[in-house]
Amino acid sequence: MKLSKRLTAIDTLISQHHDIIWDCCCDHGYLGMALLKRAAANQVIFVDIVATLMDDLSAQLSSINKLQKTCDKKPQWQVLCQDVGKIEIAKNKSQVVVIAGIGGELLLSLMQQIIANNALDNLEHVRFILCPVHHTYKLRIGLKTLGLGLISEQIVYDNKRFYEVIEVSFNSQNEISNTGQSMWNLNHAQHKAYKQQLINHYNKMLNKDAVYYQKVITDYRGLGDS
Repeated sequence: MKLSKRLTAIDTLISQHHDIIWDCCCDHGYLGMALLKRAAANQVIFVDIVATLMDDLSAQLSSINKLQKTCDKKPQWQVLCQDVGKIEIAKNKSQVVVIAGIGGELLLSLMQQIIANNALDNLEHVRFILCPVHHTYKLRIGLKTLGLGLISEQIVYDNKRFYEVIEVSFNSQNEISNTGQSMWNLNHAQHKAYKQQLINHYNKMLNKDAVYYQKVITDYRGLGDS
């Protein structure tokens, strides 16, 4: 299965071998299976709360165990049908947690649960790669409040939609900006289009909370001033 541009961007960020990679809200598990195939980790753990998806994924992984046999490191996999917020981060293990394909508010809630449910010492060995489908402004504010720092960020245009891929960790000292300051190239037509799309969206939200959303609009409009 060929990965989408969005999943390819995430896959590319995982360039070093890890002990554990978590593919959360994994849907059909395409990213995790690609990571498993190239032995990106000792163990790939697929997590989603939708039981039918997880049953289908388990059956598919069981039927293609040849993926493991073709790799020298023989990576292992596990499928968990559970709330992503309840994952248990192992101690002293190099780990990547990928959460993608859900809204920014839900994603922030899951991050808050993961951090509340795991020791900070364990979380210091983790990189989080996040790709929400919307509400990135609120997500970024929340991540900053949780004490996470930015590693990288990028805009991906995939199947006529814009996505932000945000990589963060507790070890990074780089501040997370509300608008993703470092990912923009406003000489790029797609980036200009995405900026205008966001401004148009938040203009429609002004009747719900004029003070808050006017600040959001001002922040995005100010991107070209830096």
